[in-house]
Amino acid sequence: MLHLEDWKMVLARIGIFATLLLSFASSAMAKDFPVGFFGPLSGPAAAYGSESLAGAQLALEEINAGYLGSDKIKLIPADDTASPGVAAQAVQRMIDIDDVVAVVGGSTSAGTAAAIEVTKEAKVPQLSPLAVDSALTLANNPWFARIAQSSTTWAERTAEWLKKDKGAKSVYLLVRNDNFGIPLADAFEKKAKEIGLELKGKIAYEPTSREFRPTLATVASAKPDYIVLWGYYTEAGLMAKQMAEMQIKFPFYVGSAIGIDQYREIAGPSAEGTYGLLYYLAGSIETDAGKKFVQKWNERYHRTPTQYEGMGYDAMYVLADAMKRAAAKGGISKQTIRDEIFNTKAFQGATGPITILSNGDAQRPLPMAELVDGKVKLDTLLK
Repeated sequence: MLHLEDWKMVLARIGIFATLLLSFASSAMAKDFPVGFFGPLSGPAAAYGSESLAGAQLALEEINAGYLGSDKIKLIPADDTASPGVAAQAVQRMIDIDDVVAVVGGSTSAGTAAAIEVTKEAKVPQLSPLAVDSALTLANNPWFARIAQSSTTWAERTAEWLKKDKGAKSVYLLVRNDNFGIPLADAFEKKAKEIGLELKGKIAYEPTSREFRPTLATVASAKPDYIVLWGYYTEAGLMAKQMAEMQIKFPFYVGSAIGIDQYREIAGPSAEGTYGLLYYLAGSIETDAGKKFVQKWNERYHRTPTQYEGMGYDAMYVLADAMKRAAAKGGISKQTIRDEIFNTKAFQGATGPITILSNGDAQRPLPMAELVDGKVKLDTLLK
């Protein structure tokens, strides 16, 4: 017959065994969900992809520390070199070989457009941190959404800011001849006409162009109040530099290039005083989420995060939040992730509150900034 002390020992051992069994069962039920990421990680547009990936990776560290309970996300990155064909192939491999439950990307409109055809066919949710081409959401593709505003929003806000905040009466447009620059220019031109902002002229240049002096001479002869560029940071830097060499001193708007180190390196001192509308500017978001992100990034990297790092961080969190809500409602699948992405309302992101609209577009703040003494300074936060 067992004595009292013997029973206590038996019960203790049973308790330990039960705990171990539950722990094993919980571990066995935990899942690693493969998620793809694509963008340019090399080449002249590498800042877009590599920086947004860095932000996504920091978010992933936090997410895999318990945000999804015992479940984790396994990120599978791919370099699309800013080539639409490479982007489509990379995403197809992620779907066929890795069986990803979602894809974060792309970082350019052209690469994103190519990948959309693949994810739509496979019914895999795709969430872009940076692509702005308005055409991407016009088709109401139920498998695509983005946390960046559309090119229409960017262009309209810029036109209104020039007219109302800066008192501009006329502008001259320089436009990258692709599905990044053209939609922005078209939307800007439409809004400018609506609000009485005169368009002195518009020149579209090829993405491979590097010599802009003849074009800039034409622009200068028109004497606009502002020169507005819808293009990439490489062209923006070259134009700013060549304008300085030609003694052209009209105020220059360069879009999101203003927040990119490579733009300032290419342009040199001529970058001073240029304006741009950014995806995100560290320090402009006064929410708890905004402050915590900047603090953590500073602690980790000893510098403030870039606009693309912030967007990559928030894209990963919007996806993870959708997965968390899907799990709470019954289970994580490609379909439930997709559904919850589109149910995102006022998500408190590092870059500001984010709402995904029914067509996949996003609502969130946009910071207008100026380069002053070599630093990006907030001009106004457009909400």
